[in-house]
Amino acid sequence: MRFLIMLEQTETGFAVQAPDLAIATYGENIEAAKRAASEVIRINLEAYREAGQQAPEGQSVSNHLENPEFRDLLFAYVDVAEPHGRIAA
Repeated sequence: MRFLIMLEQTETGFAVQAPDLAIATYGENIEAAKRAASEVIRINLEAYREAGQQAPEGQSVSNHLENPEFRDLLFAYVDVAEPHGRIAA
């Protein structure tokens, strides 16, 4: 699965947001930030799955690109493995 992330350079690295899942993380460089984002997204999806809930529906990329609050951010995609495990009954 592919997820859109937004990166913002800070004094110590890169802050990362996954806007469709309302999560954030951090990495010392872009690659570390992308790896951290993939892991946090995977954990988030597993939590939804274990709770028996659907993850929020993603917005179109153009919605995020046109958002003035995100104007100065770098956009990228990360690949995340499908969560495995049991689904709560």
